Amino acid sequence: MINIGTSIVKWLGKQCPAELLGQAQTLNRIVFDSRDVEDGDALIVLPSVAGDEAAYIEQALEKRAVLVIGEIEYSAHNYCRVSDVMTFAASVLNHELGSPSQHMDVIGVTGTNGKSSIVFYVAQLLTELRHSCAVMGTLGYGFWNDLKPTGMTTLPLPRLHQALADVKKDCKAIAMEVSSHGLHQKRLSGVAFNGAIFTNLSRDHLDYHGTMDAYFDAKRLLFKEPGLQWAVINQDDDYGKKLLSEPVSYSSYSYGTDEKSDLHFCITRTTDTGQQLALRFHGQEQEVFLPLLGEFNAYNAAASVLSVIAMGFDFSSACKAVTALRPVSGRMELIDSNDSQPNVLVDYAHTPDAVEQVLKSARKHCKGNLVCLVGCGGDRDRGKRPLMAQAAINFADSVLLTSDNPRSESPEQILADMVQGLKKEVPSELDRKQAIQSAILNAKSDDLIVIVGKGHEDYQEIHGVKYPFSDQETAREALQIRSQLRQENT
Repeated sequence: MINIGTSIVKWLGKQCPAELLGQAQTLNRIVFDSRDVEDGDALIVLPSVAGDEAAYIEQALEKRAVLVIGEIEYSAHNYCRVSDVMTFAASVLNHELGSPSQHMDVIGVTGTNGKSSIVFYVAQLLTELRHSCAVMGTLGYGFWNDLKPTGMTTLPLPRLHQALADVKKDCKAIAMEVSSHGLHQKRLSGVAFNGAIFTNLSRDHLDYHGTMDAYFDAKRLLFKEPGLQWAVINQDDDYGKKLLSEPVSYSSYSYGTDEKSDLHFCITRTTDTGQQLALRFHGQEQEVFLPLLGEFNAYNAAASVLSVIAMGFDFSSACKAVTALRPVSGRMELIDSNDSQPNVLVDYAHTPDAVEQVLKSARKHCKGNLVCLVGCGGDRDRGKRPLMAQAAINFADSVLLTSDNPRSESPEQILADMVQGLKKEVPSELDRKQAIQSAILNAKSDDLIVIVGKGHEDYQEIHGVKYPFSDQETAREALQIRSQLRQENT
């Protein structure tokens, strides 16, 4: 909510019809939630996925709001209709908060996989180059090593602008995850993006978008933002190629293993702690050690390096900063263990393509059997469930199906969806804690166990209740139990 000052009253009065100017002059506050309305307030009614705007207007008027602004048709003497309420609300927020995004370098990152990692890596590279950078996304917002959790990738419009105002005090830049939902719902209205990054596109969120074309159209909205100065796009992705083929007014850069890429990279060596990369940019070449596992992290690092270059930093300095990169919680995160224990990786992969990529990358670091523990979330795209199970079967030596966040759905039904159409029987354990313990206790010391789906999450949502649960902590407990059992047997 915004407390009203003289300047915003004058501005708001100019936006409303003359007959409502009197109401604008008597405002106490502007709020964006009808539950917060008090006598003398104005309510800006933001669009609702459920279509409840009329109910919000009625509630506000009952609570004696003196002015209500919205997008739907509604008849009331103190209701003002605007053609695009999200753009209007963003203008109000920017007017009151001082347009925080215009005082920072704002980098938007979109795509199916890799968004969280890239915003963290961009922030780490810029920080290493003495250009303070915040992050905003799935894990929260703030400095990359000191985040305020939010519980969502793209915040609601008022909270997003307030968060930008908060970080502007200490940062020169911010790298933001940009979700397809947020773009489609205009939750990023009024944000002045300098740069945009496209990672890749594979099946996800079709329960919301319906088709891959509609999903892509939502993602590409980021690249139509007014004032965009540069874009960094994955040359190896089919949808990335589509973006690169479109005429644009800003500088467009490509990255990938394709020789035509502006930033070309290849992995020359892998180790237990990372990988050696050969990078080439417009005739300049550099070898760097990336202290992160997985080919997809090589892609993420390449996108981050190219973004820093697009911002004006030189190729050599950007490459040198790569050695300082640190993994993101729940993204190909290696759990500490000793030589007599199997290695355990935790990753947020929750799409068929992400599961495939994680397992392909893990294979390069596996000496024994590659074991995958996978589940699917409830109240989400049911069509991807058997595809995720099949991806695990295709790229791991053994698979254990389990529960993820069933939310309001039956875990048994989700499991039934996962095994539909599979040509082989796959073992399952619906209790995720038991599944993790079973996988670790039964593994050999040279095996690699990959736990996918929940990543950084510290809860498991069952029937609308979030219970404390961490894949990382559960894995550490299982490794400790395994170690104790081995000691007792020797």
